[in-house]
Amino acid sequence: MTRRCLSDISGPFYDPAKPFRNWSSLPFYQLDLPQMPFVDQPQLAQGLARAGAYLERIQAQGYTGIVIDNLPHLVGFETAPVEIYPGNSPYRLRAMIYRQAFGPLFADAVQRGMEVFVTTDMQWSTPPVRRFARRMTAHNPRLAEINRWAVEELFTLLPQVRGVIVRVGETGGAHNQGQRYMGHMLYTTADSLRRLIATLLPVCEAYDRLLIIRTWSIGIGELGDLLWSPTRYGATFADYTSPHLLVSIKHGPSDFFRHLPHNPTLGLPGPAQIVEMQNRREYELFGMVPSSIGELHQSVLQHASATNRQFAGVWAWNGTGGWGGGRAALGSEGWSLWTELNSALTAALVHNPDLDTSAFVYRWCDEHFGEPFGAAVADLYRDSTQVIAQAWYPGRLTHGKRTLGSIYLPPLLWIWWMRPTASLVIWAYLATAIEDRETLLREDAAASECLAGHAERLARLAPVADARAAGVVESAYYFCDLLNVARQIRALMLRMFAAAWSARHADWSAVIAETPGVRQVIAQHQAAWSGNADLPPLEVEEIATFLRSLERHPKMFWARTRLACMLVDRLQTRQHRGRQRHPGRMIAMAVLVFMLFYEDRPRAGIAGAVASLLFIPPLRQRAVRLLLPWLNRRFNLLPSIFFEAGPAVTEWTA
Repeated sequence: MTRRCLSDISGPFYDPAKPFRNWSSLPFYQLDLPQMPFVDQPQLAQGLARAGAYLERIQAQGYTGIVIDNLPHLVGFETAPVEIYPGNSPYRLRAMIYRQAFGPLFADAVQRGMEVFVTTDMQWSTPPVRRFARRMTAHNPRLAEINRWAVEELFTLLPQVRGVIVRVGETGGAHNQGQRYMGHMLYTTADSLRRLIATLLPVCEAYDRLLIIRTWSIGIGELGDLLWSPTRYGATFADYTSPHLLVSIKHGPSDFFRHLPHNPTLGLPGPAQIVEMQNRREYELFGMVPSSIGELHQSVLQHASATNRQFAGVWAWNGTGGWGGGRAALGSEGWSLWTELNSALTAALVHNPDLDTSAFVYRWCDEHFGEPFGAAVADLYRDSTQVIAQAWYPGRLTHGKRTLGSIYLPPLLWIWWMRPTASLVIWAYLATAIEDRETLLREDAAASECLAGHAERLARLAPVADARAAGVVESAYYFCDLLNVARQIRALMLRMFAAAWSARHADWSAVIAETPGVRQVIAQHQAAWSGNADLPPLEVEEIATFLRSLERHPKMFWARTRLACMLVDRLQTRQHRGRQRHPGRMIAMAVLVFMLFYEDRPRAGIAGAVASLLFIPPLRQRAVRLLLPWLNRRFNLLPSIFFEAGPAVTEWTA
């Protein structure tokens, strides 16, 4: 069976001169205009030119199709039997502009023998859609009509589109474009998702198109474990036999991390499966530094090929995912050198999972740079696998359960994208989950030393006046500095919480005395890279603020670290006994526990009373939305990035 090899095509459409932050899809937030002409036409034209060149490049690499965002921006309800958008509606006119612009790109892809897929979140909406639907509920028949009309129009007016890819497990919140284009977490049960499939699949069958359902879910609702639970997956998909239905799964049971087993839903009965991979590694610095996927993707593809007769191919992400990063992640064509190499290697592995990856990498680097610099680039790229695994991840988390509620815990908890966390709960967990802290810290130092050697070698061998080679050298030095900061932060926090777990106050006090030195390392890192739009510094405000407060109030933070350890122990015990906790109740318990040791007793009483509202379901969402960000700043409960990225925090406590 010929396996698909799909790539996203969002990177070429970014304008690095405009602010960008959220990489979750093609940057419509840069392109859309609220007034006439409703779309930034110069940026769109520039993006299309780059996308055409990108299309040629990925076809040469071996890709067989593209995935582009998104359905709401391509549908004007011009073929619907009722009026959703009036003729002068900006939503209708904007959709017409995008269809006219993307049509030639899609035709070019088809002419090359490549497929085109369009993504959509379910449920999406615009103000006119919400007015027509009246109720944003999963079982609303008017909403089902809207979804059916939208997909019919997509296939009618853009006949090059081969199918639609649907995500239901992470929508809304930071993915919204204000009130104009919004997402709603409606399909949170197996029954509601199957109803959605029953709405869309007949349309795809009638038009001979494909419906691809993503299993990506992040712990919300009954389907919160659809990503990794064989039981949930079977209950949702096992009895489907239509050749027009496929399922898209991530290669592991969590997001695009290392140190994870293969996704346990791979190869289960039901529709054919596409496996999602990421070449621009969002959790490993966004392609601004080398992050080889050779071993990781080869292992995934060999496993999928050997165990899954319905393995239908891969969807590789070259520009999608995450919050953060700089212009070096984009390059001049929508991807960096490191992402381009990852992309080429992934495509080659799809066609030959037993490929000699080392030979491929050296050949690729020699073609792009020549000797001897190309060999030095290849050596850095190959060693980046071990450097990332040792110096960025905190080892394999071996203690306790790997799941918390419906979430399969990721192995990279200390930093989210580019923001090191000061969450007391996360550091308390890491301190007990890491089996051999001293070995980990020694490996950190060894990995940093290895990387420094690569940077110095590259600097010696770089061709004079070669801008691309100079960018590689700068990337290597940037990587060195990031890892040094990471090593200092992790060493301090892990030793501090290890002392808290064992109630050794003297050890804890000795570690606290080292905080000024760590703060100085952080300040030097910021000074070195703060003016660099291509390679920005880590987002260290959260951890730096925590360290300053720690120096001012050491006794209070000793009590809080001890309480965080007690809370983690309690949660792990309940998990071991099979007793699950609702996220909202877990947050409430954490807040109330920390309130007991708050230095301002009157405020503690007020905030504690407010926190108790989290236990009352009708009041939980409102209380969380209004007060949890403030409580989090006071007590360092959760990573601050949680309040910026992904679905609204209220979805977690619904």
